[in-house]
Amino acid sequence: MSDAPITPINGVDQALLDSMNVEQARRENMKCLEDIGGPRGLIKLIDVDPKRGLSAEQVLQQRAKFGINKFPETPISPFYELLINALSDHTLLLLLAAATISIILGLTTGDEEHKKHGWIEGAAIYFAVALVSGISAGNDYSKQMQFIALEKASSKDERSTVIRDGVKERINPADIVVGDIIVMQAGDQVPADSVIFDETHEVKANESSLTGEPEDLKKSSRRDPFLLSSSLITGGEEVHAVAIGIGTRSQWGKIKANLVSEPSNTPLQDKLEIMTGPNWQVGYDCCASHFYRKSSSHCP
Repeated sequence: MSDAPITPINGVDQALLDSMNVEQARRENMKCLEDIGGPRGLIKLIDVDPKRGLSAEQVLQQRAKFGINKFPETPISPFYELLINALSDHTLLLLLAAATISIILGLTTGDEEHKKHGWIEGAAIYFAVALVSGISAGNDYSKQMQFIALEKASSKDERSTVIRDGVKERINPADIVVGDIIVMQAGDQVPADSVIFDETHEVKANESSLTGEPEDLKKSSRRDPFLLSSSLITGGEEVHAVAIGIGTRSQWGKIKANLVSEPSNTPLQDKLEIMTGPNWQVGYDCCASHFYRKSSSHCP
């Protein structure tokens, strides 16, 4: 395969696709879609034949331009974190304190014979605590790794139907690219954020995993053509949709990306940290809950 850069096949960029695929903004997304001519206008901009789908060359071009349909991996806690969490148990902390006291008393009180072996009881407690916390952390780590292995095995077995070069193909969802024509029917899981362009067919989709909406939603090209990845098609006729959001650019991918990112403080947590800090105090009566330094003689 040539190492030369692949020239994009169309004028659609990621910013345009993102503008019509905003979380919890159906009306705004629909307006953005209508501004470019609706589902059919989107297909024309992407430059894909709705009956034949993408060609092999176009698939490579789209993958080079928009990336692959891969979601962030489920985060796992390293072993040392699990070990620290296990050692944070109040009972184990009490045992460690008791072991320390036992060793100190054993080595400093009693006759010489007692001092010679006074460390044994405390050391035994230390060993027991290390054993319990190590086994607990090891079990938790093993469960995490088993879950990751199961998740990977399950994703390898998944299949979605797309049309490429005029032929229906069953491929792994990870191979789907922006512009792919996806064929879905009742029982299928939506593999990528996509837009229905069938003018007569309609389906029902369950988006509870994404939005928390328990009831099935009617989807069609006329009223709500957006199908979200990880949602389930629960009824209706076979529909064709064009993929617009894959991997981390899909709504499900953004949620998973947030799960693997470093947690940040909420505004409430920031205020609590300020309140409990050594150089700050609360000036509620005269400052309407604003914070000011202890050294300040008046409110800012």
